[in-house]
Amino acid sequence: MNIKTTGINAVLVSAIGLMAVAGCGYWNARDAAVEGDAPAHAVDVSALKAAVLSSWATNRHVIGAPDGYVTELTIEPAVQRIVSETLVRHADTNDTGIAWAVLVSVRDGAVLALADCGGDADAPRPFALTRTFMPGHLLSTLTVAAAIDADIATPNTKLFTNSLEAYYCDYNLPSDGGHIWESTLTVSNALVYSSNVVLAKLGILVGRDREYDILKKFGIGVRSGIGFAGERLGRLLPSDRWCRLHRTRIPIGQGVEITSIQIARAYATLANHGLRVDPYVVKRITDASGATLYAHAASTNTVQAVSRKAADSTCAILEGAVKADDLKGFDGLKDEDPPDIAKSLVPRRATGRRAAVEGVRVAGKTATPHRMKTNGYEFETDKFVASFAGFFPVESPKYVLVVCFETKRIEDIPYIHQGGGRPAMAFAEIVRALFFAHNHVPAKE
Repeated sequence: MNIKTTGINAVLVSAIGLMAVAGCGYWNARDAAVEGDAPAHAVDVSALKAAVLSSWATNRHVIGAPDGYVTELTIEPAVQRIVSETLVRHADTNDTGIAWAVLVSVRDGAVLALADCGGDADAPRPFALTRTFMPGHLLSTLTVAAAIDADIATPNTKLFTNSLEAYYCDYNLPSDGGHIWESTLTVSNALVYSSNVVLAKLGILVGRDREYDILKKFGIGVRSGIGFAGERLGRLLPSDRWCRLHRTRIPIGQGVEITSIQIARAYATLANHGLRVDPYVVKRITDASGATLYAHAASTNTVQAVSRKAADSTCAILEGAVKADDLKGFDGLKDEDPPDIAKSLVPRRATGRRAAVEGVRVAGKTATPHRMKTNGYEFETDKFVASFAGFFPVESPKYVLVVCFETKRIEDIPYIHQGGGRPAMAFAEIVRALFFAHNHVPAKE
């Protein structure tokens, strides 16, 4: 049987097997959040959703039969094209050509774009749901939110940057390398600078149980609820299984693996004043007669991950990570910027400066964690998953965008493998295209 799949602004049609039709199970109005009366025939709505998403993800688009089910997705075709073309343009110059991104509505969790490029032809897609990676300092943002929420620290609290003065259970804190030389940093500047030492110390103060609880509330290590069968869970050990090393590494995004949809949900939660709204892709399914089999309804099982004050304070720090007009120090990047970046927008030393867009207030965080080897326990020393996660516009956040590239160091271009390189530049291009070049702002207001 064929199922016709429609987007908001265009029609996508997907061939689906018999697993999606009547006879696989029983339709349940309560579990499926269906509007209106139940249809006469029994339908396994969960299997139907999963089949639609699987078919869409593998790009098997054909014309559906007149009697097929019609499915409306949240994916905006015009936005999907912008994001996909931007990824391809930047991925052409990196070592693997692999990149992926996800764009989510802050208000209701609607996924407006799920794009990726590169990789094996048979690699499970979309990468934003199927590829796991260490988040690095994308996760440190949540540690900061946890500390502010518990009144352990404020954005202006100062901590020493000397790793030699702080041991924890015989483990020295991870060093910062040569990009930070101040003797103390505020919590705010530690996040903007990506200071391993200060953020690990902050994690110690937060404590493993509180850290774990906050991460789970933000949706780390929790499936999105989209209903895609191939979605990866990632890895976040329960706090009672954390070894001595985990207690300083997980707060800086090491020893944990996540998906981009999880980090998008977490940043959307911050932008939504700490209230978590889970993402979704399938908006509505109707049968050939027009009867509604499934309609997405806002979940009543919402989670307040942190207080509004803590979320808003953390968001202000993230805007500083892009604007950063009061920072001092050198972030290790070359002075030369690509010509499409407005140099007058922010000082050169802002670590997320390449994500800045003139006319749009942007907040976000860079991260450059190492790629894991195939055995899953060791790092590739010169290979990274560079990423940038941010939301916009800051004054009334509507969209969260997470951009990831598999990168490696390139001689004479020290910034290019970092989150402040390709991911931040691609982020800015996408935002600029949505708001200006294409005169198109996504419909999900």
